Amino acid sequence: MHRPYPLSTEKQISRPDLVCIWNDVSTDIKSTLGESNFDLWFTYARLLEVKDGYVVLQTPGSMYSIWVEENFKESLVSIFSNYLEPLAGIRFESSEVEEIEEVEEADNEAPAQDKPKVLFQEISKPKLRERGLKAGLVEKYNFENFVVGENSELAAAASRAVSEQPGKTYQPLFFHSSCGLGKTHLLHAIGWESLRLRPKSRIIFVTAEEFANDYIDAIHKNALVAFRKKYREADLLLIDDIQFLGRKDGFQKEFFHTFNRLSDRQCQIVLASDCPASEINELEDRLSSRFQWGLTAEIHRPEFETRAAILRRKRDDWKMEVSDDLISAIVERVRGNVRILEGALIRVAMVNTMNENTIVVEDIPEILSDICGNAESASVGIEEIKEAVCEHYDIELKVLIGKRRIARVAEARQVAMFLCRTMTDLSLMDIAAGFGKDHGTVIYAVKKIRSKCEQSASLKSTVELIRRRLVRGGRVNSTPSKKFPTNFLDRS
Repeated sequence: MHRPYPLSTEKQISRPDLVCIWNDVSTDIKSTLGESNFDLWFTYARLLEVKDGYVVLQTPGSMYSIWVEENFKESLVSIFSNYLEPLAGIRFESSEVEEIEEVEEADNEAPAQDKPKVLFQEISKPKLRERGLKAGLVEKYNFENFVVGENSELAAAASRAVSEQPGKTYQPLFFHSSCGLGKTHLLHAIGWESLRLRPKSRIIFVTAEEFANDYIDAIHKNALVAFRKKYREADLLLIDDIQFLGRKDGFQKEFFHTFNRLSDRQCQIVLASDCPASEINELEDRLSSRFQWGLTAEIHRPEFETRAAILRRKRDDWKMEVSDDLISAIVERVRGNVRILEGALIRVAMVNTMNENTIVVEDIPEILSDICGNAESASVGIEEIKEAVCEHYDIELKVLIGKRRIARVAEARQVAMFLCRTMTDLSLMDIAAGFGKDHGTVIYAVKKIRSKCEQSASLKSTVELIRRRLVRGGRVNSTPSKKFPTNFLDRS
């Protein structure tokens, strides 16, 4: 039984006594709230003073103060009451964290004037980089170089929210979009920002395939305990390409228990997929429902202004000689994902450097003729897709959107819905309305075609053939450029 330190005395509690009390309280916090909560929220806290019967607890930043007060105040009052009486309550004070090297806490018995004013100093940049790379994070992907547009406002805002208040705002956070639109960038950005705010937090970034491979290795090496400890004791788990867990029953079962454990501990989970959770092929219902517990944020294809802003940022970062007019011409010509846009920018910059005469806007179609062939440069809509599918399957439009269910018509209808879903930014409701169906029918069609394409080379070839015809429909020139060769190292 602890002997409470009397607060009625007029003598101020000395700094060494405050340190001793905090050490004892810290031990009780670990046993009461758990070591993971202590490591995350109390590692850099300290007992600043006891004034007018109130404990003044200092934390590194207002976010810590708010979280600790909202979630742990009652427990802290109970614990402090074992050491201080009569206790009136707890007050929280935040301290700005400086970006300097970590220092070890001074000896408990050192004089108060010799003790550092702040015992919770932020991790240095080299140490932050080292820990981030160890966690699997890619250094170039951060919030500072992510260009936010109307297509990604929700996803970007949610990313910052979970970085600042993990496990509380959106659990889990689920991104989905076509490839090359920023899902992976945001995953890494969340990791870096979380690590900056909470240097001792345990962060893991992996793809679903890497998670599966780790699981297989753990089975072969009889190391499942270590595997589960690694993933289930993480403070932040970031998983890319989660759609690859589909059709893998053993991995789904393991991830189900990992998800539950992290959720119970209020640790943040962020997932990214190339399709909504409801469309992941052969994903267990219990996982699909959990993936949709929190916030689902779709990242759409960027509009003109955002694409131009992205390329201007890349141009400046890469120190390229490309004018704003040329960038506008690239954006107007190439409407694919960000990776394709970057490739087009590199092409134009190389040609501009190697060509004797400075290129002009009128040269862009010829320079990018082959790139545009793969960039979905045409503005493809639902009507164009329906017409292309009808032409390929040799059926009338009224039959495609009608109620006939013979195999050939049903397949054509599902292919058309699949292409609408993967080639446009239309919502499920918009696509369903275009076919006179409900959104559940569209979800079923997308999953069906995605699954059948993996099993049937013939159907996959059909889908790709129709897609290419739609893409080429907007091309100005499909002949490779002679004036601006694509192989710059083999110039005549």
